[in-house]
Amino acid sequence: MAQSAVNGVALIGAGIYPKEAYLPALHKTKATLVAIYSRSLKSASECLAEARKFDGLCAENIAAYHDGSPSNGGLDQLLQRDDVTSVIVALPTTVQPAVVLKCLAAGKHVLMEKPIAKDVKDAVALIAEYESQFQSQKLILAVAEQFRFDLAHEKARQIVSDGTIGELVAAHARIWSNMQPGNKWYETEWRKVPDYQGGFLLDGGVHFIALLRYVSSDEIEETASFARQTYDHLPPLDTVQGALRFKSGALGTISMSWASVKGEYSYNFIGTKGSLTITGADGGTKLVVEDEQGKVVSEEIIAGEGTAQEFLGFFEAIKRGQGDERASPRQALADVAVVESLLNGGGKVQLYK
Repeated sequence: MAQSAVNGVALIGAGIYPKEAYLPALHKTKATLVAIYSRSLKSASECLAEARKFDGLCAENIAAYHDGSPSNGGLDQLLQRDDVTSVIVALPTTVQPAVVLKCLAAGKHVLMEKPIAKDVKDAVALIAEYESQFQSQKLILAVAEQFRFDLAHEKARQIVSDGTIGELVAAHARIWSNMQPGNKWYETEWRKVPDYQGGFLLDGGVHFIALLRYVSSDEIEETASFARQTYDHLPPLDTVQGALRFKSGALGTISMSWASVKGEYSYNFIGTKGSLTITGADGGTKLVVEDEQGKVVSEEIIAGEGTAQEFLGFFEAIKRGQGDERASPRQALADVAVVESLLNGGGKVQLYK
């Protein structure tokens, strides 16, 4: 991995994913973590304790900020620190846009978790504010969609774009899981009672749309779909079956469900000369290329390192003074727009009306 030493990083949000994925990924990039914020003292302290386990990750003056007592200045105090140059925001979806704008106003570069917003309207508003008020200051706003940075997905994109499978004619995705109470991702209050469209279909669905768009190097312009809520504990929807039309003329399907007793995670890109299948595998992601007779031409498993790669992309963008297109807010907007179309029965995706 190409490494990029970066100083002055702060975490805004100290939940499961920051602790389990962000900290080891930041350590790989040789970043220096100087601050952690969470609403609760408990979460902030636990994340700080976890961060200290990674040799060289934490600055000597690292501090935890929270809203648990009047004596702790919370996020406002953190943002006043001159040694905080960039922040990584991982908060509930509907909370993030206001916090992101607050961080930008404080002069910090921002990498925010996907989805960029709860719907297209809010995403467009956030992008407009960023582009009119902060982009000219060379402040970076990036969206953490690791599927566009995953090394396996990068290789898959190359296979499709270099003509290995010929002209792309179809792309299909099947993502099924059985989300039950007790699952660590379910047992977060903002996911249990979502105040945004689609529930897990938005929160997770943007990943799968990002993969389809990125690997195909194509845009999804129109959908047709049916959606429903199967499990009472997964409001407002947990399943969608959709058809896709790409800008190039390729067609496709996507089947997403968090209420399926049968699990599945697969993508098929079918061309005029062969096909590419992407599945999960121990140690990474499996890519299988077949020719037009169905004979396996190549097969490999690639460790994607998506989170570390997206951090590297963010830090390099800061140094360059220009955002990485893979993490651009407008790419994230397109992901949300396709999911929103699927959740509402289909039609022209809003960006292409």
